[in-house]
Amino acid sequence: MDPVTPLIADSSPATDPGVAARAVELCQDYEQKIHVRTDRLFAGLMGLQWVAGVLFALWVSPLAWAGGTSRTHLHVWAALFLGGLLSVFPAALALLRPGERSTRYVIAVAQMLMGALLIHLTGGRIETHFHVFGSLAFLAFYRDWRVLVPATVVVALDHLLRGYFFPQSVYGVIAASPWRWLEHAGWVVFEDVFLLLSVYRSIREMRDRAERTAALEHQLRTRAVLVEDLRKAQKQAEVASRAKSDFLASMSHELRTPLNAIILYSELLEEEAMDRPGDQSVEDLRKIQSAGKHLLELINGILDLSKIEAGKMSVTPEEFDVRSMLSDVVDTVRPLVHKNSNRLTVNVADSVTTVNADVTKTRQIVLNLVSNAAKFTRLGSVTIDVTRSSGGARDYIEFRISDTGVGMTPEQTRRIFEPFTQADVTTARKYGGTGLGLAIVSSLCQLMDGSISVDSRPDAGSRFTVLLPVQPLQPAENHADAAA
Repeated sequence: MDPVTPLIADSSPATDPGVAARAVELCQDYEQKIHVRTDRLFAGLMGLQWVAGVLFALWVSPLAWAGGTSRTHLHVWAALFLGGLLSVFPAALALLRPGERSTRYVIAVAQMLMGALLIHLTGGRIETHFHVFGSLAFLAFYRDWRVLVPATVVVALDHLLRGYFFPQSVYGVIAASPWRWLEHAGWVVFEDVFLLLSVYRSIREMRDRAERTAALEHQLRTRAVLVEDLRKAQKQAEVASRAKSDFLASMSHELRTPLNAIILYSELLEEEAMDRPGDQSVEDLRKIQSAGKHLLELINGILDLSKIEAGKMSVTPEEFDVRSMLSDVVDTVRPLVHKNSNRLTVNVADSVTTVNADVTKTRQIVLNLVSNAAKFTRLGSVTIDVTRSSGGARDYIEFRISDTGVGMTPEQTRRIFEPFTQADVTTARKYGGTGLGLAIVSSLCQLMDGSISVDSRPDAGSRFTVLLPVQPLQPAENHADAAA
């Protein structure tokens, strides 16, 4: 087991098993990369030390003289061949088998032996002993405390044996205390303590980094799965919505035909019954017509809403006179306004003339809003104010439909543009309605690049404001808006 693994496994028992396993895997990967990188560092260092040892041997003791004969000093041959043996083999392992445990152990032993050779070549100078401490610091780069063990043992044995048999080679003196090697070994162990603390701290930091990375990867995977699930759910919802819209559109067409027939036949039967004095079925036939018309209104609303949701309702702009359109609306809605004893007022500003919009949808928006105002107002007034306004780079026609009816609370105004929603159950029971009119108005306003807002207070009436552009966007403007 690698030295990092138990730290991970034992320190976070409450961690998710998958995250903990990934953290261990990341730690092992970090550790392997560190080992490979440090092996390559020592491959270069071994070569440099070899060259430095040879040059130093040539400079300090290149020749030895015996009478008239000169020969290369033994130190030069030791630096060349022994130094080469201590350098080439570990360097080859570092290049051919980087990251292997045996490679770093061989490097640790060879590095300490190279230090011993350099100490010997300098005649045991105290300055060269610092090579040992530097080598231990380099070995700590592995972040593997076990590498320091063979290195420390080699240093201690080298000082023990050479100090006993050849003290001048290691201490620079002819005779040395037999216990002097303990002093040197003690300083090495002293450095090892600090290096072990540094290695342990580095391992903990590496573990924390691995745990954070593993947790982040887990979160990203979880979010990716969630996003994918949401996309699938969205697609399913879109498919279901299209299927619902297609079904409602199909059913609405299927239901409207027999309903229109029922309403028509009930009207014919009512006319015949009215021609017969004392016929008691007139009232019942009127109830049938009322129920049929209410159901037909609901079906028409569902059909319009399903077309909008399915993206099958298009806008057909044409230039029309606003006053003429309002006249048609007033003629249509006047019976409902008078039914509740209300007064209808229409105010059109002089600046309002013609607009280029979908006249059918504009008429439906105003008609629905005026009908809604008349339905929720008793013995009051309904007012239509039409003005021209500007917003940004476009001109708008502003329709304000005001009433003095029951009004709504802020909570109710936030929900009234939702399909099948009315102010509350009591309102629906008292005033009737399908809850689709305002939802259709809101959708039509958006479809026509317009907007709708409402201002209302309980028992103080309501005011709906519709803004519709005077001119539709040109194709180039549409593209520009889409790009923005």
